[in-house]
Amino acid sequence: MLYVNLIWAWGHPEVYILILPAFGVFSEVVPTFCEKRLFGYVSMVWALIVITVLSFIVWLHHFFTMGASPDVNAFFAIMTMLIAIPTGVKIFNWLFTKFRGRVHFDSPMLWFFAFVLNFTVGGMTGILLSSPPVDYQVHNSLFLIAHFHGMVIGGMLFGFFCAFTYWFPKFTGFHLSERLNRYAFWCWFSGFLIAFMPLYMLGFMGATRRLDHYEASTEWQPIFITAAIGALIILWGVTIQIYGLYKSIRERKKNRDLTGNPWNGATLEWATSSPPPVYNFAITPTVDQLDPLWAPKAPKPRKDYEDIHLPTHTPMGLYIGILSLLLGFSMTWYISWLAILSFIGIIVCLVIRLSGKDEFEIITAAEVKKIEEARTA
Repeated sequence: MLYVNLIWAWGHPEVYILILPAFGVFSEVVPTFCEKRLFGYVSMVWALIVITVLSFIVWLHHFFTMGASPDVNAFFAIMTMLIAIPTGVKIFNWLFTKFRGRVHFDSPMLWFFAFVLNFTVGGMTGILLSSPPVDYQVHNSLFLIAHFHGMVIGGMLFGFFCAFTYWFPKFTGFHLSERLNRYAFWCWFSGFLIAFMPLYMLGFMGATRRLDHYEASTEWQPIFITAAIGALIILWGVTIQIYGLYKSIRERKKNRDLTGNPWNGATLEWATSSPPPVYNFAITPTVDQLDPLWAPKAPKPRKDYEDIHLPTHTPMGLYIGILSLLLGFSMTWYISWLAILSFIGIIVCLVIRLSGKDEFEIITAAEVKKIEEARTA
C-alpha cells in the first residue's frame, strides 16, 4: 500500500496542475466580459500559491480506508479541508468582479458560469470526501467518480473551452461561430448535469466504479439510463463543436477579426493584430501597471523601428518529442531494443542541436515599418 501511495503522492498535485491554468484563464476572461478590473488581484495570486503548496500534502485522502493511524488520517483530512479556503477565495473574487460590472454573456463567459456551478458542487463533495467517516462509506463508489469528473470536466475542461473560444480569434484571425458555440455549450452543460449528478445518488446506494454488469431489476436501472442519456447529450455537444469549427474555418473570410481586440481585452496580446505578426511587437511595450490596455493613454514620443533578430526554426524539438514518446512506450512495455534506439536518438538530436551554431533571421526596420503600416491601415 505504501508503494501504491506513490501514485497519488504524484497524482494529486497533478490534478491541481490541470486546474490551475483554468483558474488563470477565468481571471483573464471574467474582467474582460465584466468591463471591470479583477477584484482582489493580490489575494488571487496568494490563493494560487497556497493551493500549489497544499496540493502536495493532501494525497493520502485517497487512502483513508488503508488502515493508517487516526493521527495520519486527521492530518490529511484537515489539509484537504484547508485547500478549499484559497479555492473559495478565487471563486468569490470572480463573483465580486461581476458585482456592479457590465456583464456580457458571450460564449467564453457562459463557460465560466458553467464552471462556477459544477466546480462548486464538485468542490463541496470533495469536502465531504475529506472526512474519513464519509470516505469509508463512499470510497471506490460512483460518488467518487461524479466528484472527480465535476472537477476535471466542470473545472478543467470547461476552462479549456473558455480559453479556446476566447483566444481563438487572436491566434487564427477569425471567430468561431457564436451561435453554434452556444448550442454546444447548452448540450455540454445540461448533458453533464444529467450524466453525472445521478452518479452521486448511485454512489450512496452502493454502486461501485468499474462495474461490468448490474441487475437490471434493481432501482439503479432508471438512474443509469438517465446518466446514459446525459452522455448522449454531451456527445451531441461534441458533434456541434466539431461542426462549428469546420464551419468557422470554411467561412473564415466572413468571420475575419480586423480589430485585433474583438473582446476589448485588457492584456497585451490584444494590442497586436489577429493573428500577431511573426515578431509579436514592433516596439517592445513598456508595462507599468495591470490591465495596460485599459490604462489612460498618454502621448508617447515616437520611436523609430529597429531591425528584429529572430531565431530560425528547428525541427529538433519535434524529433526529441517523438523519440521521448517512443522511449516511454517502450519502457512501459519492456521493449528493450526500441528503448535503447529511442534513447540514442534523443542523445544524437541533443548533440546536433547543442553543437550547432545558433542561426538568426533578420527582419529589417524597413520591413517592420511596412508590415506595421499594412496592419494598422
